[in-house]
Amino acid sequence: MEQNDDDDSMPGQDSFIDVVCNMVGILIVLVMIVGVRASRPEEFDAAMTPKKAQPKPQQQLVEQPQLVDASKLKDELAKALKAKEEIEADMARIADLSVQGALTEGRREQLVLLQASVEEQIAERRAKLDASGQNQFDVQRAIAEAEIKLTQLTQEQVSLVSQTPDVEEVECVPTPLAKTVEGDEVHVRIKRGLLAVVPADALLEEVRARGGDYIRSGLRDRSAAEDVYGPIDGFRMRLSVKKHMVSVQGPPGMPMPPQATVELQGVFLPISEDIGQSIDQALLPTSPFMRQLKGRRTATPAVTAWVYPDSYGELRTLKRAMWEAGVLLAIRPLPHGQPIIFSTSGTKSSAQ
Repeated sequence: MEQNDDDDSMPGQDSFIDVVCNMVGILIVLVMIVGVRASRPEEFDAAMTPKKAQPKPQQQLVEQPQLVDASKLKDELAKALKAKEEIEADMARIADLSVQGALTEGRREQLVLLQASVEEQIAERRAKLDASGQNQFDVQRAIAEAEIKLTQLTQEQVSLVSQTPDVEEVECVPTPLAKTVEGDEVHVRIKRGLLAVVPADALLEEVRARGGDYIRSGLRDRSAAEDVYGPIDGFRMRLSVKKHMVSVQGPPGMPMPPQATVELQGVFLPISEDIGQSIDQALLPTSPFMRQLKGRRTATPAVTAWVYPDSYGELRTLKRAMWEAGVLLAIRPLPHGQPIIFSTSGTKSSAQ
């Protein structure tokens, strides 16, 4: 019996095909390696170079676990939970509003259908009447509509009468007239929202008690001298005296010799910027300010307020209280950093 040549050649052909496929795969791998090396030579060489084994350290340091501040995490978690609850509440409100809107729309549609049905019935009944009956029907319908409108207007009027109107009260304050202060006067400083009584009379009394010998002796040798008095009730006074010559105009053709003129200036310096009381405490009957007002020689002394830009609100409160008490108030604004200064060349206060 003959054997088929194709059957004898099958095993050898399979082996040959396997060898060819392996060679083709190897060639593809080599091509890829050459391409990578050509595009990135440095990285390829570094990857192909064997690394030297690093000696192991004799003793490895034990890393300390880092502690995490749990309070911040708790705060963030609480904020997230709160935000979630607010979102859920908003979603629930939106859902309720959607349901209410749907119900309202359904009622509106029902009312529209009911209105159309009633109007259709009215039209049918009117069509069955004759001309005079239709006129009477129209008159009765107009009367019914007018009565309904009258009822609505009456209800609106009753609701308006029952409501309490919002009345804005406008207080009438008479326009004050300014006049120069001639009599007794109380000086106060308002700064940083605090009211402090300036002891001007007490410091001037100390000047008179000490006699001013130092100042007079200083004027003999030079044209200016100064001295410091106090502290009294938290204030010092730096008193300075300046002497200068002024020309005097005499009769025509007769020259007059110049005369010496003395100018006094008192600068009141607080020992602390936070001196005084709040305006509410200063207006109490037992406060130093109110005791100064009651202890004056005159029945109604004037008050001069030296106020800084940060205390105009407190000044309005003081002005209101003095107006109600019938006390004259003079206001002298001061810029920041400017002390209270008395001078013989200054002006008197104008109170209102």
